[in-house]
Amino acid sequence: MKKSRLFQLIMCLAVVAFIVCGQQALAQTVHHLQARAVSQNGAHAQAKTEKKVLEQLMSGFGFLPPVDGSGNDEWPCFPNGGNPNDADCASIAAGGVVLGAPAYSQSLANCDANASTSPNCGQIFWFYEDDTGNNTDNLVVSIVVKQGKNFILDTGPFNFGANPFPAGSVIVISDDVAFGTLGQTGPGNGFCAGSTESCINPVKGVAAVTITTTVGTSTITSKFNMFLQ
Repeated sequence: MKKSRLFQLIMCLAVVAFIVCGQQALAQTVHHLQARAVSQNGAHAQAKTEKKVLEQLMSGFGFLPPVDGSGNDEWPCFPNGGNPNDADCASIAAGGVVLGAPAYSQSLANCDANASTSPNCGQIFWFYEDDTGNNTDNLVVSIVVKQGKNFILDTGPFNFGANPFPAGSVIVISDDVAFGTLGQTGPGNGFCAGSTESCINPVKGVAAVTITTTVGTSTITSKFNMFLQ
């Protein structure tokens, strides 16, 4: 057991700079949360910032990425960022980012994860700038998707461990998802794995997405809606 835990720790440390190993990754296999630093390449200023806080940038729900020959999601990707999927963005100029095409309207049939074999249908993503300079406190995130008062996805607080990103970094976090029960019942079922909520299967209508990112005393929230039809 000690040898196995040591091996897991070494593997996390080996990639912590660009794909951060979540402390809950083994327990929450339904979620696919990844954090990646965007290559700077002089794209924005690296001078002292106004406040030592997190700054929310953009968020959305995009097309599900295919997997490349190395088993990595093809996007989000950026050229020369030092990420495992850099090769997928090798043909675009410095300062560019590749994402799945976002849309407000999404297929209910494709996203209804009502059975254990239901596949993912898209990717939730968000960008933020980390100006905290805080590499002591943990990076903790959550995604909640509700239709009215009903939960169709809730990651609970997902802990990536000590925040590895230096001040001025732009980070994108993504999760490949569908919505619903995966044929399970009770708290923490289906796409509510990692939380204490009970998911139900989605229905036609608006779904409200709330994303929360925290490092130390700085917390930011991003919200957007999508329509399942």
